[in-house]
Amino acid sequence: MGTSKVDFRGQSFWTRDAAVRVVLALLVTELDPVTRSEPELDALLDRWALSAAVGVTGAVDVALDNYVTNDHIIELIRAAILRIRDRLGGDALVDVTDPAFQRRAAAVGVDPPVEAPAALGSWVRKVLGALDELLAGRLPDVPGGYWWVDDQGLGPTRGRDS
Repeated sequence: MGTSKVDFRGQSFWTRDAAVRVVLALLVTELDPVTRSEPELDALLDRWALSAAVGVTGAVDVALDNYVTNDHIIELIRAAILRIRDRLGGDALVDVTDPAFQRRAAAVGVDPPVEAPAALGSWVRKVLGALDELLAGRLPDVPGGYWWVDDQGLGPTRGRDS
């Protein structure tokens, strides 16, 4: 299982690809209805659906710097993160089979049936929390290291070039 870097405005964290894929798919599902009133989300959700469905090992692209260009979008995403976290329970496997995710992934060229990304609920909740911290600009630099997110949470790690 590969790891991917999630970065935004000069801050970042690393985590397992599976957890990032699930988070992106959940955000696509949660934010899809919002695109009716917030059409600027469409391109971002398309990108996330593709990244979540294809899941290139070691290169799950969240593309925040490319698509999140204003504070309003940040707040929409952060609100969606909170709603998702409130619904997730336990450590059971979370797999995203929601039709909104499936439809969007197929619309961006993923051949059906779209593989449902899956990861443990505890890890997904921690990655959602780290993403919220990242979007809020609260991840300080780790000189000579990086932030790592696993099922135990977010923490600094030393010794790897990011």
